[in-house]
Amino acid sequence: MGTIRLFDEKPYDNEFTAEVIEIDKRGDKTAFVLDRTLFFPESGGQTADRGVIRVGDDASYFSELEVYDVRIEDDIIYHFVDGDTSDLKVGDKAYGIIDFDYRFSNMQQHSGEHIFSGLCKRYYGCNNVGFHLSDNEVTFDFDRKLTEDEIYDIEDKVNKVIYENREIIAFYPTEEEIESLDYRSKKEIEDRVRLVEIEGIDLCACCAPHVKRTGEIGLLKVVDFLNYKGGVRISILCGRRALEHYKKLDGITRDISRTLSASRDDLASEVKKLADSIKEAEYKRLEFEKRYLDLIFDSIALNIPLVDSVITDKAIILKLNDLSNKSLRNMVNKLKSEHPDRLVGTFSQSEKGYFFIIGSESIDCNKVAAYMREKNGAKGGGSSDMIQGTIDNELSASDIEILCDNVML
Repeated sequence: MGTIRLFDEKPYDNEFTAEVIEIDKRGDKTAFVLDRTLFFPESGGQTADRGVIRVGDDASYFSELEVYDVRIEDDIIYHFVDGDTSDLKVGDKAYGIIDFDYRFSNMQQHSGEHIFSGLCKRYYGCNNVGFHLSDNEVTFDFDRKLTEDEIYDIEDKVNKVIYENREIIAFYPTEEEIESLDYRSKKEIEDRVRLVEIEGIDLCACCAPHVKRTGEIGLLKVVDFLNYKGGVRISILCGRRALEHYKKLDGITRDISRTLSASRDDLASEVKKLADSIKEAEYKRLEFEKRYLDLIFDSIALNIPLVDSVITDKAIILKLNDLSNKSLRNMVNKLKSEHPDRLVGTFSQSEKGYFFIIGSESIDCNKVAAYMREKNGAKGGGSSDMIQGTIDNELSASDIEILCDNVML
């Protein structure tokens, strides 16, 4: 006989009494089986209820245990608990308290998803083929793509249903009734079917607790969507979670508005202007860097000494700070092409010491990387013709001379 599911009939209750009928030790984990429970187990894409169970004799409950997971196996519900269970035994009385705020939030999300999925089926012929409800997100997958306009059309229709405060009922139809009912289901169900009906909107197989009326959902907001496996994956938030999401975004836009000294209505255009100006400044910076590096390149060709650089018949290693990685890489490629028989590279200061890019047309840079890792504690790698990484200290002229002597053998 399976565990009696009190959450089926009393989803708004948050306390119950029961009897311990099994204590299941699984390594360092302990799970209780009770004869009945209000704790909804992880099932149907939804996370389990949270709460505590107090266990003891008839006179007093001597041990309070946190329920951190609830699972169902072969119609038996297991409550995984944290705490000392060494003195507990089969036959003890249990007093359970679920975290109802958490339960109600899940009820809001799940009921909102049913409305959304039911309306997608009705208006756009979409089938819900995947569902996930966790502490942080609510996502569901449809078997065909929806446009942005179609998604927000459904969002508007869902909220209209919420405002109409329609009734939601859960029931187990008889075998005769089930044959005549047209209901949604993401999978074939072998056990007894439990249906959740949203008045005039949807009829769907579901094992989870739901709110009594759509008005209790409060609101539904689509927060993201993307193409997924030939269809679309949509993320929503309902009720309190939707409000918290709005408050977070409201705070972000308020801060941006103050930073840019712009009204919120103008934020999109102001941010675009800022992005365009950053892009223009980056373009100009790269142009200046190119001119600067061209001067350095010409100085090398004219044998003009360069500060903090090592230039020998075996290597050209330059110290160049405050330049973009793109410019440094371009410089190394240019030096490689002009000086194919030498080891060439750049060192620049970084938060982790020095960032280096080293290349060569004729020397195996993988050997350079191996040597620098062993002798200098460098981190990084690359290919035979170019490596990059970080090192605590830049290499001196003698270090580079020794490096070249070792890798050019």
